[in-house]
Amino acid sequence: MTKETEPSKVTEPFEDENETENKEKGTEVTSKAMRPLVVITSSYLLYTVTDGAIRMIILLHAYNNSFTAMQVAVMFTLYELAGVMTNLAAGMIGAKWGLRTTLLFGLTLQLAGIGMLMGWKESWDKTTAIIYVTISQMLTGIAKDLTKL
Repeated sequence: MTKETEPSKVTEPFEDENETENKEKGTEVTSKAMRPLVVITSSYLLYTVTDGAIRMIILLHAYNNSFTAMQVAVMFTLYELAGVMTNLAAGMIGAKWGLRTTLLFGLTLQLAGIGMLMGWKESWDKTTAIIYVTISQMLTGIAKDLTKL
């Protein structure tokens, strides 16, 4: 009693052609679903790198211009206070504007803060420089918390 069988393609047990097509479509759906995650994660990681770098550049620049530790601390107080206030309102902001808008607005504020720092003049007295950098850091503090929302 021998049975002759036709050669067939090797498949998983209990797998048919329709299931294979569905798996390929599922991969396409999964990649579409992952795109926002990748964009948001990449944006936040790049933001984190630039934020840390800018803060170090400000510290080094202030040190080279003979600012005291207290003057440098004042420059960063509005950064932290703006972050606290943004965190307190974050839920309402995210619900009202949506996550995409808050991410884009946060990244735009970060660019504005960096752009302001490019205008820091060596000829300014220390008080003017402290106020200017503090306002710039306030923008980046708001940007940080909008971006990580």
